[in-house]
Amino acid sequence: MSSLMICYLFLLLCLLCEGREILVGGKSNTWKVPESTEETLNQWSERTRFKIGDALLWKYNAENDSVMQVSKKDYERCDRLEPIKGYKDGHTKIELKRSGPFYFISGEDGHCQRGEKLLVVVLSPNHNRSYTADAPLTTPVTDKGSDHVLINQAQRSIATACLIFLLPLVLFGLVLLPL
Repeated sequence: MSSLMICYLFLLLCLLCEGREILVGGKSNTWKVPESTEETLNQWSERTRFKIGDALLWKYNAENDSVMQVSKKDYERCDRLEPIKGYKDGHTKIELKRSGPFYFISGEDGHCQRGEKLLVVVLSPNHNRSYTADAPLTTPVTDKGSDHVLINQAQRSIATACLIFLLPLVLFGLVLLPL
């Protein structure tokens, strides 16, 4: 097998294995004080599988809200005084670089106390391998009119198409070269 083909296969595998960009709540403008206790972002995150390398994307009105990554203690208390990081750009993207819990609260006065907070648990690479191997590539979307949760799904589709259609051409081309 030539080094060109090995590089080609490696690039395709990287595209297929890269993390997803996950829109928080599954649609735009879900980072807000929930209208009821039945519609919290934590209920959404409990139904979603997060893995190392995924990135959370918040889309919100930066004029009246913000996102703060905080410790567990500050999450439980809704304490905004010492955040790990704070964002107020309206289009916040945070990569999940390790397994375990991540805690987020709104940086606006009173919002966290009224339920605008999010706990995300990232699975360890060894977590129940048989289940994650069988898990779908997409996260379920409950609102048919919502923005799609996985923004990077198009990249996966392109990589899969390349693997299926271009690899035989590359192999065929490499077989004919010596002739």
